[in-house]
This record gives sequence, C-alpha cells and structure tokens, in this order.
Amino acid sequence: MKNQHNRPCPICFSQKFIPLHEQSFSGHFTHNIVKCNDCGFVFVNNTPPQAFYDKYYTEESKYEGVRQHEAHETTTKRVLLQYLRLHVHKNAEILDVGCSTGSFLAFLKNKGYSHVVGIDPAPECKRVAKEKYGILVETKNIDNYNPKKKFDVVILSQVLEHLVHVRTSIEKIKSYLNDDGYLFIGVPDAGRFHQQFDEPFGEFSTEHINFFTENSLDITMRGFDRALMKSDGKALFSSWRNTKGEEDAIEEYIRKSTVKQGRVNRVIHSLPRRVIVWGVGALTRRLLLTTSLKKRVKFFVDSSPNLVGKMIEGLNIEQMYYGAIMNLSLLRRINFMTKYENIY
Repeated sequence: MKNQHNRPCPICFSQKFIPLHEQSFSGHFTHNIVKCNDCGFVFVNNTPPQAFYDKYYTEESKYEGVRQHEAHETTTKRVLLQYLRLHVHKNAEILDVGCSTGSFLAFLKNKGYSHVVGIDPAPECKRVAKEKYGILVETKNIDNYNPKKKFDVVILSQVLEHLVHVRTSIEKIKSYLNDDGYLFIGVPDAGRFHQQFDEPFGEFSTEHINFFTENSLDITMRGFDRALMKSDGKALFSSWRNTKGEEDAIEEYIRKSTVKQGRVNRVIHSLPRRVIVWGVGALTRRLLLTTSLKKRVKFFVDSSPNLVGKMIEGLNIEQMYYGAIMNLSLLRRINFMTKYENIY
C-alpha cells in the first residue's frame, strides 16, 4: 500500500528493532511486526499515517451498534464499574474516547454516573448515541478534540492498540484529566496471546498495530501512577492516576524558586550600601550576577585559604579574622545576614 511509512518504537522512540513476523492482507497492505531492541515493545513498524485510520473508522466503521470488541465488553463493564464505585464519586465527569455509539456510557449512566460524554471519529455514532441512549457524542479524534472542561475519568477501551502515535496521544489525553484524575485503559493482552487461541496469527489484524503487555503498559504510562492492572486472559485492564511526574516536579520547583527569588531580590534591594558579605559560595556568586548585590558589597570575607587574596567581580576576598569582623558595621552585617538566612 502507498503511504506506509516506518515509525520508531511508539513508546520509547528507538529505531532499533528485531523483525518477528510479516502479516499480509489481500487488497490491503502488509504489516511488518517487530520487537523494539531497547524496551521490548512489539508493534507494526510500517503503518499508514494516523489520518488513514481516522478515515477508515469514519467511512468503514463496523462498530456502529456495538463496542469495538464485544468479547471484552462484559468484563470491561464489570471491572470498570467495580473500580469507579471504589474510587470515583457519582458526580464525576467521565469521557469515553473511541466510544462508538455510546452503549458503554449508557451503561454507566444507568448506574448513576450522569456526567458522561464521548468522542468517536465515525459520524454516525453521534446520531445513534443521541437517538438510542440520549448520550452526547462528538465526532472527534484525539488529535482534534479540545474539551472546554477537565475530566475526572477518561476511558480508553480497546483503542490504544490502534494508535500510530501512542506517547503523543497519551500526553494529549493527559491534558483532558483533572489533577488526580484516572485514565482507564483496556487493550488485548498480548502477554497471553500464546496461551489459548483458535485462528493462527488472528491477533495480528489489519487494525491492530500495537501489542501491549503489562510491562509495556508500565513503560507507556510513565508520568502516571498505576492504580489497577488485571487480565481476564484475553484483555488487559488497567487504571492510571494523573499525578505529577518527575518532569512536572522539576517545573514546579522552578516556579517556586522563581517566587522565592523575588523575595531574595527585594531583601537585597533594601540593604544599605557598602555591606560586607560573609562567604563566597555558589549562592553568593549567583546573586552577584542576577541581583543588585554587587553594587552594595564593599568586600567579601571567607575562611577558605584558597580564596583569600583573590577577587570576584573586581571585589576583594579578605581573610575572616576578628579585626576584619570588628571593622564591619555590626548592625549592617546582622541586618543582612538575618534577612538572608530568613529567606533560605
């Protein structure tokens, strides 16, 4: 098929992989199934662009009366409902991504979860959902959906195995969630494909391009806390809490440091002229370049013999001895050091 292109590992972005199997389809295309050499994820590495799949589900959808995998629907309902009852209040805002005609959302609504909406790329799903269940479904995909509100729960049931850009899609879905919100995922359990099956290679369908195991889901969902992971032997069900990842924590550290630095700047700006600074460590050196401290320093004192006699920014570093301390304006020194220490 034209427009197929090679993609890197969709969860770790490595371009090193081991060929496993070639799956060909008459009148369609051939899938090269590979294993990532770095993280071990199994996926199709020669896919059409995501737009092809979006168009396919829009024009050739066969799921406009049922969910995508009827074999997993009963278990999905049971597992998710049990989880919601334990962790989520009835007024929770719930979004189902790839919801088909909304039958699953209708099930949740009947169980008391009234704030439910869905998105699906197939336009007919919107009409059926409204007429049959009274459920609001927007004709959108992950890329072009920009909700006006955040959700407490996002459901991604039998969808992740179809997506070309897995990590990008997960990051977009993360933006839909409230802090501490939950992402519920259901995928075919590739870790158990071998245990019981009828049709040889039947799990390598035309639509499935990602094959998840418990381990690969853990790698995929970095930045979330795992709250649930269980399998019925065919499908893998998991829930992930939207918490601050390491990158978010560093960003928060920078934000808080910026606020604190503003207080430091105000204290330094209020200092009298001609103060003597005790200590020329990393903090002092940074403040000399980022604040007005330099204009207020007469000289430095330090106990390190490796520093005494040198200069920083044209200012002398003197030995810290009793006479030098007595030459300070004691009030000014105490004033500076007290404010300085109160900040840090």
